[in-house]
Amino acid sequence: MIKQIEQLEKSSTVNWFPCGAGRMPLRRWAIHNGAVADKVVLLHGGSGSWLHWLRNIEVLRQKFDVIAVDLPGLGDAAMCPVESGADSAATVTREALLSSIDGDFHIVAFSWGCTITAIMMKALEARLKSVMLTGPASVGNLPRHVQMKPLIKRTSDMSRKDVLAIQRENLARLMIHDREQIDDLAVLIQDMNTTRARFSSPQYARATLVTSGLTGTSTPLFVIYGEYDAPAYPDLEARRDVFASVRPDGRFEIVENAGHWLQYEQPDVFNHHCIEWLLQNR
Repeated sequence: MIKQIEQLEKSSTVNWFPCGAGRMPLRRWAIHNGAVADKVVLLHGGSGSWLHWLRNIEVLRQKFDVIAVDLPGLGDAAMCPVESGADSAATVTREALLSSIDGDFHIVAFSWGCTITAIMMKALEARLKSVMLTGPASVGNLPRHVQMKPLIKRTSDMSRKDVLAIQRENLARLMIHDREQIDDLAVLIQDMNTTRARFSSPQYARATLVTSGLTGTSTPLFVIYGEYDAPAYPDLEARRDVFASVRPDGRFEIVENAGHWLQYEQPDVFNHHCIEWLLQNR
């Protein structure tokens, strides 16, 4: 499993950009055939890293130049200047994108990455071809008819086996609907990501940063959720209404039998939707 991660990472080119007192990486996978291609930026979720896109990068790079960012305070990125500040993280990310990418580009974001995208959108609109938001939060404090089970916290006295067991359970509670899809690789990624996470994004989950950021924008927008997205379930229609109110021109879809980490749980479905969307907005 580690070898699979290492091989994909070695096939990328890594550029580093200032981030707070340190730096943040942008990993780039050029299109396989070397042709001129649209650039697609991938922004991962909370307590995550570029590994949230492990099952998507190779497919996307068949048609696009793919750039995956480790967001401030997550993965291999240093903390942003204002610790766990959403605006601070978005500013650093925007500056890194503008300084590293020539021409226009697309953004495909997941969860916390959707919030960062929305905060940046007005400033980036002249350069954006399209935006795809996967499982976005921060759309207001919507009523919940079913509460998600709380995540289990690791403790210092846990064995390695215990830690991996709680990571598997937490994936089932938050990220992946079908427990049969929680393989050892997903558990390893979850453990690697959460171990390195320093930025606190859950505090923004019930804010309105996404809806506020989208208001008044015109970049082509696609919002997609898994049917059983744990932070949103079962009130996805309320989210459809929220997005329709701020961006009535946007596309909104729900993928059946999928959870929050849609692009990992159902990569074929996600990759199809994503590529179709990107090609429509070249």
